[in-house]
Amino acid sequence: MAENIRDIYHLFNPDQVLLNDDLEKYYVEIEQNEINIKDLQNRLELGLETREPIKLLFTGHRGSGKTTTLNKLVSNLDDRFFIVHYNVFDLLDHNDVNYTDVLFSILTKMLEKAEKEEIDLGKTLLKRVNNWGSSIIESITHEKRKEGGAGIKIHLYLLEFMGRMKSETTTRVDTRKEIEPRVSELVSIINDTISEIEKTGKQVLIIIDNLEKIDSKKALHLFYHHGTQLTQPLCKIIYTFPISLKSSNDFTQIRINFGDVLIHPNIKINEREGVDHPYPKGREFMKEIVSKRVSLELFEPDALEYIIDMSGGVVREFIRIIRDSAVRAITKNKDIIDKDIAVEVVNGLKNIYQAQLSDEDYQVLKKVHKTKDLKKDDKLVGLLHNLSVLEYKNDRSWCDLNPIVRAILQEKNLL
Repeated sequence: MAENIRDIYHLFNPDQVLLNDDLEKYYVEIEQNEINIKDLQNRLELGLETREPIKLLFTGHRGSGKTTTLNKLVSNLDDRFFIVHYNVFDLLDHNDVNYTDVLFSILTKMLEKAEKEEIDLGKTLLKRVNNWGSSIIESITHEKRKEGGAGIKIHLYLLEFMGRMKSETTTRVDTRKEIEPRVSELVSIINDTISEIEKTGKQVLIIIDNLEKIDSKKALHLFYHHGTQLTQPLCKIIYTFPISLKSSNDFTQIRINFGDVLIHPNIKINEREGVDHPYPKGREFMKEIVSKRVSLELFEPDALEYIIDMSGGVVREFIRIIRDSAVRAITKNKDIIDKDIAVEVVNGLKNIYQAQLSDEDYQVLKKVHKTKDLKKDDKLVGLLHNLSVLEYKNDRSWCDLNPIVRAILQEKNLL
């Protein structure tokens, strides 16, 4: 148990996901999350019996703990699955993601995993993959591939090229122009690769994380205009999906292409009735995130309660506020985090949130505060995406203002 304020900086990294040993040490259970994980696991395992190529959208606010939940899911699944789980931004530019990029990444990561698992995909398929990949890449780079044999380490060749796509706009655009007229060929190769892998007795499960972080307009283009293409691979796929698009007028059409939409809610720290009705289980969950890492004595009690309040139950924001408060405490030569320090950190976040709000947004936010209703409304899309409005769940979903945004409106006498 860490008992030094400097340890907080190292143990509370908002950008670090829980994996392997850290997942075992720091994972905190809360009933609703465990139900969600078990529900997702049951859907996939039932799909093993029917061999359905299930396509699921997994959504929740950025920072709500979706990646940790998916990591926990993967740790629960048995070896009946051939799991390809990856962060899409390891391969693609988060500011510019296209459906052909996603399909290309699926093929590349499957080939990489098959190589790692020493699965024989057959010379015919590997040659076909090699010919397809080489023809696409050589038409753009005008460089003939130097091979060590047909199809050998083709995944490394494709991964290297995807690195260029991520960093070079021209390469990215030119690649799409080459793939789009031949996208059916790419899908065919993906499906033949799935077929070869599944001859081992395992069924392929693709989990693509962090797609929910792309810009709302690009996400709409991806899931609305090209949902059909994303569902063509004949295997089970979980796509993370922006929660903001649930309030889009196009969401009904998006759902048609996918088997179901599963929601990973924020941690409820107050009941729908408001801040005067705290939710003890949620607040204890947030405290346990801390106590599994460091001593609670590093926080004044009112400081930790304040940080829980202002996080809105968004786990990443909670961790971010704690880390920034630790830095401020060290700067002020303090051994613990007191409320004054936490307030200073939150005031800095107010400036960030306020800069992204328009006059029209304030009117929408006032209505949200009054009704707490989630509904189809394109004006809500951006506010959900930038975390100004947060979604929660009892039996039914509801929403409320991010506490930091609520404080901004109160200071402007809008509430």
